[in-house]
Amino acid sequence: MAPAAVVAGAAQQPLPILTHGWPWTFWHWSKVIDPLADPAAFGGDPADAFDVIVPSLPGFGFPGPLTGFPDVNFWKVADLWHTLMTETLGYEKYAAGGCDIGGIVSSQLGHKYADELYGIHIGSGLPLDFFTGPRAWDFARNRPLTDDQPADVRARIIELDHRSASHLAVHMLDGATLAHGLSDSPAGLLAWLLERWNAWSDSGGNVESVFTKDDLLTHATIYWANNSIATSMRYYANANRYPWAPAHDRTPVVQAPVGLTFVTYENPPGIHTANERVRAFTTGPQADWFNHVNVNAHDHGGHFIPWENPDAWVNDLRRTFHGRRP
Repeated sequence: MAPAAVVAGAAQQPLPILTHGWPWTFWHWSKVIDPLADPAAFGGDPADAFDVIVPSLPGFGFPGPLTGFPDVNFWKVADLWHTLMTETLGYEKYAAGGCDIGGIVSSQLGHKYADELYGIHIGSGLPLDFFTGPRAWDFARNRPLTDDQPADVRARIIELDHRSASHLAVHMLDGATLAHGLSDSPAGLLAWLLERWNAWSDSGGNVESVFTKDDLLTHATIYWANNSIATSMRYYANANRYPWAPAHDRTPVVQAPVGLTFVTYENPPGIHTANERVRAFTTGPQADWFNHVNVNAHDHGGHFIPWENPDAWVNDLRRTFHGRRP
């Protein structure tokens, strides 16, 4: 079991197990833990305090390179998290939150263990079968370029491909080869991580507007000192090698109450404003996957939402669970 930090809220209400993504570390949650656990210290209502559990994904940083779990992927981690919350920590009912990989871990919890969750709050609306299929690595598979597309849509498709296509393809198809180089060279490791932190954050091309040098080195050192880059990247290939299968055939697929936080920096092609982003989700096919009860979008922030716009994340999460706790 991966290490987990447990922060008791001032009101000691059970709430979220917060799951990070890639190339995140558990430290990306550091800006939201205290406001969730002790809102009174930040000018909020003490009744909004939650217990907060922040584990490190197995094979990410601590406890180091993953051994004995070669088939690790997001839906198998969800089973581990359920054991952690119910058997190890003793919660009869709990909640989950996450972004990136942590978002689909949380969605799987809301799918398989809906009766034992108050709900989930996620930073993406990826369907649980996102990594399924023979060309799951093709980032643009649902956004073909055609001659009749508006110029802004074509430009956005190309922009998003430049931002993420190589990352997804390499991690799914040849991550083990790349990992040898990244495990051997701290400069190589930092370059690969830094490109993602820069391109995926709402930095305007200046990554230090989002992460200080100390921040960047803290996150990178967690990967380097524990030699965990290879097993962290394995999640992508294993999500395809061991594809998700539904635990039930009920609809929506994720039956636990779901809250979502979007940012315009990650808007799909043709969507330009926060209001358009909410409308596109709630009226689109992705919404059918979720029992969505609280959908929000914000102009500020990028892929690392709880780090880049922690106030928005905390406020959105509170709204998701308002009235849903004991």
